[in-house]
Amino acid sequence: MGRQEMRRKVFEPLRRAVLEVLEAGVPEAPLPVLAVGQTVSCGQETGRRDAYFDFNEPDLIGRANRGWYELATSFGLFDADREFLLALPARRYNPRVDLRQPYVWRRVRLLDDWDVMGAACGIRRGRSMLGFDECALGSRAGRPEFAMLSLDSMVSVVGTTWQGGISSLAVPNPGDTEPVRRLIDYAASRAEDIPEHRLDAIAWLRREALAATDGA
Repeated sequence: MGRQEMRRKVFEPLRRAVLEVLEAGVPEAPLPVLAVGQTVSCGQETGRRDAYFDFNEPDLIGRANRGWYELATSFGLFDADREFLLALPARRYNPRVDLRQPYVWRRVRLLDDWDVMGAACGIRRGRSMLGFDECALGSRAGRPEFAMLSLDSMVSVVGTTWQGGISSLAVPNPGDTEPVRRLIDYAASRAEDIPEHRLDAIAWLRREALAATDGA
């Protein structure tokens, strides 16, 4: 997906959902996107906290939005300007060419009157081979699947859809958790068919090694 098409099909709809995409400023070697998704495997001992809501709850999207925001603010997802990293598709959705497309971090700013769990999750990218809509942050409004990360990689917030409801979950220091480190080590050592995953994992490990050396 070219830059103009990305702006028209992803960035502009996100802004209408009140998340402004900033086309620069992603920190060097952040925690890889695939690793943040792995935080769903983190236990309560890691400091994980969830905001879960059943499908049949009244005002589901409103309550899920408030749950997401409470987690994001209490854990420190946002910087002083309410900026953070959001995983977005790296290129145009084409199920006939790419069955597993990489996501990349984009720096975004939360504006006023936002609707993350509703409008943002309903931004349509295309239609799958089975005829289902594919969306940028989920499968449709009220059905989230997204990954967010603080600019310093110290807080992750994930939205996901379960069998009976939807949730946001936050994990502090996700790069220190066992499920995340295991996945990063695996991705870095394996020549998989998505090279971006391996490169991101290697970059993160190098950053961590340098930080450990500087702190020694």
